[in-house]
Amino acid sequence: CIRDRGKGFLLGKSDLGEASLSAYALVRYINQMHDDDTFTDHLGRKQPVDGRNDIYAHRALVWLNGWVGAPKLRYTIAWWTVTATDQDALFGNIGYQFNEHFNLYAGIFGNPGSRSMQGSHPYWLGPDRVMADEFFRPFFTQGIFANGMIVPGLYYSASMGNSSSTLGNTAVQLDREFTYGGSVWWMPTTKEFGPRGAYGDWEWHEELATRFGFSAVYSPEERYTSVDEDPGNTALKLADSLNLFSTGSLAEGVTVTDADYEIFSFDAGMKYHGIFLQAEFYKRRLSNFKADGTLPSDQIDDWGFYVQSSFYPVPKKLEIYAATSQIFGDDGAGFRDSSEYLFGMNYYPYNTRNHRLNLQVMDVNRSPVSSTFGYYTGGQDGTTVSAAFSVFF
Repeated sequence: CIRDRGKGFLLGKSDLGEASLSAYALVRYINQMHDDDTFTDHLGRKQPVDGRNDIYAHRALVWLNGWVGAPKLRYTIAWWTVTATDQDALFGNIGYQFNEHFNLYAGIFGNPGSRSMQGSHPYWLGPDRVMADEFFRPFFTQGIFANGMIVPGLYYSASMGNSSSTLGNTAVQLDREFTYGGSVWWMPTTKEFGPRGAYGDWEWHEELATRFGFSAVYSPEERYTSVDEDPGNTALKLADSLNLFSTGSLAEGVTVTDADYEIFSFDAGMKYHGIFLQAEFYKRRLSNFKADGTLPSDQIDDWGFYVQSSFYPVPKKLEIYAATSQIFGDDGAGFRDSSEYLFGMNYYPYNTRNHRLNLQVMDVNRSPVSSTFGYYTGGQDGTTVSAAFSVFF
């Protein structure tokens, strides 16, 4: 969205408008190790585990942004590519900034169902999300969204989009339903939480900074393709990492064609003298299934949380962090629990948090997430190591 850019470099400015260029790039090595080549899903079937060991110029984002006609009429033209998944996208966003209390935008944006979906990238502890956030969060859609300040320190966002995830899908695949989301967050002590609501306290707060937030998304989801094709909707994973819309995901030989997705999350964080602590709790419901056969459950309720913490043994230079994710599958529907424990470090070679070397080790236990974009592959029970260098301007 329009917020998701760096300050960049000013290319030109006149009475008619302004244009700036900014970018983000990440190079990453990842090695996903697994104790076996298979895992057992919630129906007792053996499924393959496809671990990776590769080096990629993983992703790049380039933004051309500014104003045109009037300083309050903002635009962003963005090019986004992920080489590890062979994806490219070119899109534009347009917005009008009425005042500090209300801004309205149209284009591509993150559904605001978790804190990480609301503009903090790439200022996370690692270059990508932890497992609980990756499993529960919504994705990116196209539509309209608004944000602003209610009173100093208290902010909101609200959105209406086409679905939980529209990247890679066409307009003719969509139904006539919309996805709705919103978030409110309160920063009572310092009225801020670092640039872009960043994770980690690179800025070294002299006064305790706090943030408390609540987010929610409701999305009627569909398969996008006919039952004799692979599903076009790949965003919704069950707690055993199977795609909800894959044939046989909930019952042998049965295909789910439609379902409702609801996510509620609560997050709380603090920063002080280089120390950062944040937790986020999630509750997810999948319901109102439509299928071509009988299903054993009419809804599935999963919940979980993560805790992340970091400190700076060398201020603004070396950051050490640790995190855990705990995911509790709906045991009434036959799903098991998953977890991870990770340790990492960031080295900032220059006097900025925009360029860093990241090293991370993760102990993954029955990953419910399967995504080439992030750190996880479905069903993994083992160790993942990664190394990455990123730049952002």
